[in-house]
Amino acid sequence: MSSEKLSILKRKRTTLRTAITKLSTKLNDPNSTQADIEFNAESLQIKLNELTLADDEIRDFLNDQEYSEDIIECEKYSENAHLLLFNSKKKANTSAAILPCSRIGSSPTSNSIHYASQQNVMVKLPTVNINAFYGEIEEFHSFWERFENCIDKNESLSQIDKHVFLRGYLDAEAKRLVDGISITADTYTMTKEILKSKYGNKDKIIQANLDYLENLKPIKDLSPSALNELYIECNRRILWML
Repeated sequence: MSSEKLSILKRKRTTLRTAITKLSTKLNDPNSTQADIEFNAESLQIKLNELTLADDEIRDFLNDQEYSEDIIECEKYSENAHLLLFNSKKKANTSAAILPCSRIGSSPTSNSIHYASQQNVMVKLPTVNINAFYGEIEEFHSFWERFENCIDKNESLSQIDKHVFLRGYLDAEAKRLVDGISITADTYTMTKEILKSKYGNKDKIIQANLDYLENLKPIKDLSPSALNELYIECNRRILWML
């Protein structure tokens, strides 16, 4: 009876993976409209949730070795699908998005998106641009402030969605630091704590800014624009340490 149930569950998983592959192909179509992207992304999220449940049911019938092998194989498959979902959501959000972000800490861009205020009244505000974080410790505070306000505190996003978004905004050293962690809802908190521990220490950030100021070299281009850029950069670092 157990083998029959396991066989049924594996067929169900195969069917779900086939559906996910088809949706992935649609999301990769460069001719997709924003409506197509949003619909297919939502459908993909539903199928991924169903696949997670199927994976959990299958593992109830596996021995220890089979269990470990299945987790590794499923996490690799799931991670690729979630990264595709993340990129699709970013693509759709370039023209419009809904984020409960009451404190904006970045310069506006030309695109416009909607934000929900605490009273659930829709207001039109400029886009918040979250730049990728590469591992420069003095840039972490600015990056995390924007990410936290716009994504981490967004109650409409699931833990796995937040984790996918966070990993999508990491690059270079910061990306390599957490590359070994699977992208799941359970490991989202762990990923945040590792990043904060590495880059969020205030004393280390102050020291990084002091090192920059102490190692400043005279600029060769004495144009007003070059001097102004240097002044702004030094002033920004000094203000952060106050």
